[in-house]
Amino acid sequence: MTGRIFRYEVPVDDRWHEITGCSTPLHVDCRDPRVVEFWAWSRDDLPARHYRVYGTGHPIPDDTCYRGTVIAPGGQLVWHLIEQP
Repeated sequence: MTGRIFRYEVPVDDRWHEITGCSTPLHVDCRDPRVVEFWAWSRDDLPARHYRVYGTGHPIPDDTCYRGTVIAPGGQLVWHLIEQP
């Protein structure tokens, strides 16, 4: 099986988002304050993952995994990409 690196998006909307066929994020970034982006290996045989964006100071459930932090354009907002195992 051949893998590729793809870019994925998670909206900043206080909801969990299912993304299929991706690995753990390799890099996390932000070009639009309404969306957190990440790059990960993509393969059809990988299970679905669930991601959500949290702001600094917001409560985050204990049973989750941190995947990266980004500063939104303008430097006013800081977002944290969290995965629900």
